[in-house]
Amino acid sequence: MVQPVSAASAVQPYSFPLRSLHWATVIAIIVVYGVTYLEDLFERGSAGRAYVWWTHISVGLTILGLVALRFAFRIAGPVPPPSAALSRPVHLASSAVHVLLYALLVVTPLVGIYLAFLRGNEVTFFGLFTIPAPFAVDREAARPVQEVHELLANALVILAMLHAVAALAHHFVLKDDVLRRMLPGR
Repeated sequence: MVQPVSAASAVQPYSFPLRSLHWATVIAIIVVYGVTYLEDLFERGSAGRAYVWWTHISVGLTILGLVALRFAFRIAGPVPPPSAALSRPVHLASSAVHVLLYALLVVTPLVGIYLAFLRGNEVTFFGLFTIPAPFAVDREAARPVQEVHELLANALVILAMLHAVAALAHHFVLKDDVLRRMLPGR
């Protein structure tokens, strides 16, 4: 049964580290996805195009790090109980979406790293460290891996947007505490 949540004092927010990591992940997803659209502004082999992919890979690695930290903070706890405003089926659906988001946040960058290696590219993290390709170039194998990476990235962005729409619907339509639990400044 759904219980109304009327007072702001009833809001049980996520911890500051979890809220910070959530919003940092949102920003990283926007950057890692958005920067790919800059590729066509630069000629193949140009420094500008190389910088686009350097940024894309570095931010993709950042996402992996953010997710690892999120797992660590969730395990260390405490994590607030589910919002009292959610019915059991909605809570289960929300949990399923979160599991899928986490899976995509891990698998998409890992497939991207594999793709870089298949192309013979090193993987660098903002120039702080570099991992050379551990195996020989295989551009033929890279094509389907690129398609999988793009499919996963698109699925991640679509699911994240649906997640955001649901949070906004909870906030503006249902007027419950679901979004407020994750907002900064609580």
